[in-house]
Amino acid sequence: MTRRLVPLAIFGVAVAYLWAAMGVPLDPWSADEAVNARTFPLVCGALLALLAAGMSFRGVPFTAGPGRYGPLAAIVGCIVAFIVAIPFTGLWPALGLFLCAALAVLGERRPPVLLGASVGTPALGWVLVEALLGVYIHPGSLWG
Repeated sequence: MTRRLVPLAIFGVAVAYLWAAMGVPLDPWSADEAVNARTFPLVCGALLALLAAGMSFRGVPFTAGPGRYGPLAAIVGCIVAFIVAIPFTGLWPALGLFLCAALAVLGERRPPVLLGASVGTPALGWVLVEALLGVYIHPGSLWG
């Protein structure tokens, strides 16, 4: 049963997230559109629910020990640093720093992978969100 407890808990979180995503208010002019403010949260919640359901059928081995909490604490520290850095550096530089630090914590040591992920992902995000969609994201107090 312990092999299925964590996936079932994740499934419960996904269902609660989907329920909350259905409550996202829509503007009258965007309610009839195929892609609106609810689309991305609903897709993410559905994917999480599907993956958690698959893991609950298969079962996930439960491994806990003192050596498992160090990387977890480091990742939590990276997330907190990312949240703190966003107002100062802006979203895209903070995302690059977060990805580089998180990959290093998880054991990635190859410079092309670290640089590719930490520069490529924010650059692609900037192109998609700011350049193509025209959504303005504040650059952070450090830059202006």
